[in-house]
Amino acid sequence: MSVVVVGAVNNDLVVRVPRIAAPGSTVVATASSTGPGGKGGNQAAAVARLGGACTLIARVGPDFDPASLSSVDLSCLARDSAPTGLAVVLVDEAGENAITVVPGANARLSPADIPALPGSGVLLASLEVPLDAVLAAARSGWRFVLNPAPAVPLPPELLSRVDVLVPNEHELAVLGAPADLLAAGAGAVVVTLGAAGCRIHRASGTVDVPGHRVATVDTTGAGDAFCATLAWALDTGRDLDEAARLACAAGALATTAVGARAALPTAAEVTALR
Repeated sequence: MSVVVVGAVNNDLVVRVPRIAAPGSTVVATASSTGPGGKGGNQAAAVARLGGACTLIARVGPDFDPASLSSVDLSCLARDSAPTGLAVVLVDEAGENAITVVPGANARLSPADIPALPGSGVLLASLEVPLDAVLAAARSGWRFVLNPAPAVPLPPELLSRVDVLVPNEHELAVLGAPADLLAAGAGAVVVTLGAAGCRIHRASGTVDVPGHRVATVDTTGAGDAFCATLAWALDTGRDLDEAARLACAAGALATTAVGARAALPTAAEVTALR
């Protein structure tokens, strides 16, 4: 079995600031760095770091560096004349972030870029790419985990194909109440709560999974580590509750260094913290 990730690939510009600037104000940065990012790229890298077999379906520009995803199967990448996406990530002294994305080639991912997926496994998708491409992937018949970020109202067919929906609290405010999402066809709704862990909503009830105390440096990519670990754990045969516990550990560990991929954990590290 394996994990297939459908999502965006970006080049990240990370800017360290004492605080996130309010509208109309100026803040002097303390440092900056560049590196690979995008929810699809981050999630694929996280699965590979855990030791899982992972294929990435995405669209990238001529500036894409395949070495940034050297442990991921890139045979399904589509190439484009538009540049690879760009994300400008502001990180404050508490490790919180604000992100602006220029989609670039990500905006051109289409249903035609989604190959047939033989066999079985877990499909993990996010919404930094067009909805029609995500829906085409959801029709594969694989177990489908959707990270609805950035949040938009979900088409009924897409929602009905979701086995596990993974929003944070801000995204949930756009999508609607968990009970309504379950009634519309989602198999389960796992709401990430940052340092507090996550809450699993199912028709049978709700389960809280606690978070972990770590020395947080940068929360960028923590949600991607969570989603990737959840998908990987489900693919390895864990049930949803155990997968969520492992995902909470991975999300916490991912905050301990600057950048979306600098602290992606191994399976051993996740299991030890879990």
